[in-house]
Amino acid sequence: MPRRTAYGPGTPCWVDHITVDLTGAKQFYGDLFGWEFTRENSRGYHLITLRGEIIGGLGPSPMGPAFGSSWNVYLAAKDLGHTRTEVGRLGGRIVMGPVPAGENGRLCLAVDPSGAAVGFWEGGRDEGVVLVDEPGALCACELHTSGRETATEFYRSLYGDAPLVIRPSARTGWVPFFGVGAGDGDGAGAGAGAVAAALAAGARPLEGGLLADPLGAVFGLTTLN
Repeated sequence: MPRRTAYGPGTPCWVDHITVDLTGAKQFYGDLFGWEFTRENSRGYHLITLRGEIIGGLGPSPMGPAFGSSWNVYLAAKDLGHTRTEVGRLGGRIVMGPVPAGENGRLCLAVDPSGAAVGFWEGGRDEGVVLVDEPGALCACELHTSGRETATEFYRSLYGDAPLVIRPSARTGWVPFFGVGAGDGDGAGAGAGAVAAALAAGARPLEGGLLADPLGAVFGLTTLN
């Protein structure tokens, strides 16, 4: 069971699903991956766990139905105040924070110069997702963007050689990828059974092998050996 409690600066370290339908999101992902959800605060934010280990978060949309649902990816920041300043200097835009997340740390949300929403997380204890690289757990995060050169320059200036994957795409946004077992594979990427189950539960196929869940949030699947 791979466990991780430390992340280098700029490494994707946390994901959460902000949704207009908590019940629907719980049903879809609980059935697909076996996730469990523990309410953490009065605002309705939940921790997502798998076999007792934290793998992300789930919360209600602060803007209601007009905001829609999305997966958010957060990059590790050792000094969130400095990161906030640098994001603005390099052409990004801070849209929230930094704000405290209880005793766990602080976060802020931004839009990078390519137009992708991105979060930054300064952990107070564990620095992010604990269970990784297993079926049902986070395996990778990629930035898909129509402004690849702009995004690459921004993140390289912000974090140097941090291990980020930036792919050219007609859509712009950070995408989390979750693991499926090799026994569910079709030999050509993500497990055919997992994709079929997601589609049967209301997901939509997108270009590049991505999926949009029934609420519109985009994610990917990757087969683990």
